[in-house]
Amino acid sequence: MLRTTSLAVALLCSWGDVSAATDEDQRRRTEGVEPTVEGWLRLHLRKLDGWGVSKLMRTEQSVDREQKRRANTSTNPQELALLADDEDRGVRFFVAANPNTPLGSRIFLARDPDPTVRTGAAMALVWDPLEKSSTKKLITGLAMKLAEDVIVLVRLALVENKQLPPSVFEKLASDPDEMIRWKLAANLDTPGLVLKQLAADSRRPVRIAALQHRNLPISVLTEMAADTNSVIRQAVCMNVNTPLNVLADLATDVDSAVRRLTAQHPNTPLMTLEQLAQDPDPSVILAVAMHPGADRSLLTTLAYDDTHADVRVAAQGRLQPLLRREIRDDILERWDVE
Repeated sequence: MLRTTSLAVALLCSWGDVSAATDEDQRRRTEGVEPTVEGWLRLHLRKLDGWGVSKLMRTEQSVDREQKRRANTSTNPQELALLADDEDRGVRFFVAANPNTPLGSRIFLARDPDPTVRTGAAMALVWDPLEKSSTKKLITGLAMKLAEDVIVLVRLALVENKQLPPSVFEKLASDPDEMIRWKLAANLDTPGLVLKQLAADSRRPVRIAALQHRNLPISVLTEMAADTNSVIRQAVCMNVNTPLNVLADLATDVDSAVRRLTAQHPNTPLMTLEQLAQDPDPSVILAVAMHPGADRSLLTTLAYDDTHADVRVAAQGRLQPLLRREIRDDILERWDVE
């Protein structure tokens, strides 16, 4: 009955006779007659015999659009379960991607022969650690199935989903496709143990993404700060959790880009900034002048730099509001005393 109801609504919307059907419904109710959806359909389907090809095609397209709209927006689990078996893969995709689709239908669609539909199922997967264990087991099985899909786009849709079961992160870390592993290393919810594995990946872009991740263990950052590849050391400089002692070591690195990134790190202490202010590379000194941790004394020194005009201008720009505030505070303090 629900499939018939859905089709009836689609047909009536496409024919523009919903209001008329509603009026007829109300009239027959007043007369004590209960109309049926089948009656509506019989009434309107009789019109098909007199239509030409153009009108039939327009109606078919309109019905398809309505089916897709309902598949995309419906919150009725029964309707979505029926639409999951629709012959149109576009309808099945929208059902698979609909967050209101029942878990059983989602599992069914994850086995769909069309990869587009399976991609929709991967996009909408939701992992809730507070769910009951039986539900979590089903979702984990679904996610693992999608993680093994032969079509890379399905796995890409899965890895873009931040709500994944823990075991699926581990599975994707061994994915044969570099793009999958790189996306996983950039996923904000990827756990530390998986990032540790990705930091040792055979492909450099994957390692760099993992080294910049906030969840990477500190021990890995400390170890990789001594890597012979300067690009790897630069990635360590860009991790927000890089410890102070590692930043102090990187401030003396032979690569100027590493020293510049160290000068740009938000946690670099003042002592290290003062050391970097003596760097032979002007880009490093400029980074020091722009650092929020540079104090008045350091900025005053850089504001009179005769060698590098851009450093001097940057330091003076940072120093001016500090001096204005100090003068204002001194005047107000003296006024209060008097």
